[in-house]
This record gives sequence, C-alpha cells and structure tokens, in this order.
Amino acid sequence: MSHNKELIELYHMTLNQCRSSKLAYLKSAEKEHLPEYKRFFNLQATIRNRIYNDIITNLHGADIDLGTSFYQNHNREEIMIATLLSEKQNAFSKSIELDEALIEHVSRLLNAIQNIEIEDLLLKFIDKLKNSLNTNRMYEQHTYNLDREKKVS
Repeated sequence: MSHNKELIELYHMTLNQCRSSKLAYLKSAEKEHLPEYKRFFNLQATIRNRIYNDIITNLHGADIDLGTSFYQNHNREEIMIATLLSEKQNAFSKSIELDEALIEHVSRLLNAIQNIEIEDLLLKFIDKLKNSLNTNRMYEQHTYNLDREKKVS
C-alpha cells in the first residue's frame, strides 16, 4: 500500500512538472514576435502536452487512480498565463530549468515503475526531452549571442 501511495505521489509530481513546463513554453511563445520562434515554442509546449496526456492514458490503462482532486486542483496561478513584465530570455530560461526538473521526475518515476510497457514509454519521453533540451540550449545560446551582437552594434 505504501509503495502504491509513493508511486501515485511520483505521478502527481511528474504530471505537475510536465504541466508547468508546457505553460512556461506557452509564456515564452506569448512574448515572441517572430512567427518561427512562436511556432518553435508552441511545438515545445505541444510535446510536453502529449507527454502529459500519454502518461494519463497509461495510468487509466494500468488502473491507477490519481483521484479527482488531482484533476480539479491545478495550480491556478500557473494556468492563468498573465503577461509579466519580464524578458523572454527569463521565461525561456525557466522553461529549460523546468525541463531539467521534468527529466529528473520522469527518471525517478521510471525507477519506481514495474510495468515494462510504461517503462518503455517513459524511456522514450526521457530521450525526447533530452533531445529537445539540447535543441533548446542551442536556441538559447544562439539568441543570446544575437542579442549581445545587437547591443554591441
């Protein structure tokens, strides 16, 4: 019983982290003006949303119930995407930090799972997130260098 409770808690933390990461990318997209960057951030948010939905679907298939309170008690502050007076760099940097935390949560969940199908799915998610994180770091470095060049000019 204790193991099941710990597993449900890990699922809660992982799903909340996935939701937070998705919302951070949506905030980054909101601050962008160039369409290609908006698409990039929205794609990143979509990937995290798919991961979230796939985990929920597999939970239902494995007859693991997170409880109705999980679905009703979303963090209201995060759901309301308010435009804050902060730079897009800060929102995107936060997205990268949330991705790193998400990979850690999914890894912890992977170590606690004893279902081979869900393990394979979580490994795919980790690979997808790591690839995405590498791309995002290159993007961040590229845009940071462009911003520095503009300020120097």
